[in-house]
Amino acid sequence: MKGEFPLEKVGMKSDFKGARFSVPYEIAAVRPLRQTTLEEREKALKAAYYNTELISQEMVYVDLKTDSGVSALSVSQANDVAGRGALEAHPEMTPEAHAGLASLSKQFQQIFGFPYVVPVTQGRAAERIWTKIHMREGAVVPGNMLFPSTRFHIESNGGKVIDVISDKAYDLFSEDPFKGNLDLKKLRKLLKEHGPQRIPCVYVELCVNSSGGHPVSMGNLREIKRMIEPQGIPLFLDASRILENSYFIQGREKAYESRSIAEIVREICSYADGCTLSALKDFPVREGGFIATRDEKSFHKAYFQSFLDGAQPFSSALESLSIALREIFQGDRYVASRVKQTQYLWRNLAEKGIAVLRPEAGHAVFIDVKSLLPEIPSEHHPAEALAAFIYSVSGVRITKGPPLTREQTARGIELLRLALPARRYLQGHLDDVAEAVLCALAHRDEIKGLRQIEKPGRSKYEPPLFVPIGK
Repeated sequence: MKGEFPLEKVGMKSDFKGARFSVPYEIAAVRPLRQTTLEEREKALKAAYYNTELISQEMVYVDLKTDSGVSALSVSQANDVAGRGALEAHPEMTPEAHAGLASLSKQFQQIFGFPYVVPVTQGRAAERIWTKIHMREGAVVPGNMLFPSTRFHIESNGGKVIDVISDKAYDLFSEDPFKGNLDLKKLRKLLKEHGPQRIPCVYVELCVNSSGGHPVSMGNLREIKRMIEPQGIPLFLDASRILENSYFIQGREKAYESRSIAEIVREICSYADGCTLSALKDFPVREGGFIATRDEKSFHKAYFQSFLDGAQPFSSALESLSIALREIFQGDRYVASRVKQTQYLWRNLAEKGIAVLRPEAGHAVFIDVKSLLPEIPSEHHPAEALAAFIYSVSGVRITKGPPLTREQTARGIELLRLALPARRYLQGHLDDVAEAVLCALAHRDEIKGLRQIEKPGRSKYEPPLFVPIGK
């Protein structure tokens, strides 16, 4: 037939479906990066007392300190922020803001399946409000290496967190696909020991940050719910990384390989009685979080407490959250692209001899510092020393991330976290990061430990200050 051009004639199979789209976005705006010299970086490092957390942003080339609240906004989000200008109406002030709050709440309910939701300023606000409502003196909360702020809020309200995470979480190089799982035998023992009288809930963090960003399986959530529901104990989630966790369930649990991320998210939430969620991680926003529940009384308490705590987000944050939810749940491409970028850096390091935690995670790559610097004892701060060396040779900022649990510290675990903000860096940036880490491997004999120093008037909660050993 005239006009036909069989695919076989150009070397294509007849089932060819067209080009592959690797990246689900394009770059609409850029920020120039300063190209610093070695002398400038060494001066900046000395001024920051060898703590990379304290280095000024303008002196950083690639910043992997955190992925929280620093991911790139979409064009729609940026346009919304620019269009609102400097004058900002608080949600309690205008009918339009109330309408935005109602619209966002309905959107969240449709996606996650919880009938009641309270938007708040961030995850820490959600945790603070949640613990004020649910915690009591002497309470015991089984968990899986909960995030430090979560543990703090529980314990500051009279509770005690007991880790019942699987022992595989402490094996840094095990290939177990779900190291975030709770050990059901440990949980059963704790339930028998304390009972529902002292256990107000079981709290599960998805993609456990302290254990290397490893996920929790759907099967584990299902079994936890089956175990505690007859005793009237609710299951709560830290769902800040629910998208990453859902991606790994899709790829690692055979029953879910043909399910969409949205479907998996909905099923995860179906096993939970409520959740707290920082939107600054999986959702590219600057502000926002959620408390979700199935209990109407808890909802009213949480809503009123958010008012008392001043934790209600501004209208611009509500709109940015709404845009993020709408864009992200259009398909699986955003989540897949984000995780695959992290996995690219992980493979680049793992294949060249860097001791990275296994298997790969979704938002960060974790380096086992003890394997890289076995001669530096813990009291000489090997993780901070390694981060300082990497910065000095490259301008790449890496930090330890959140504090480890007591059990991890007791086992001598030292981790360095390379947290990748979503949609912010290109492959070339990641190649430069890998080169910097490999440089540290090649010159590790030159890396010396650090000694912590104190300065009068500094709070113990401020980042620590160091000087090189011998100075």
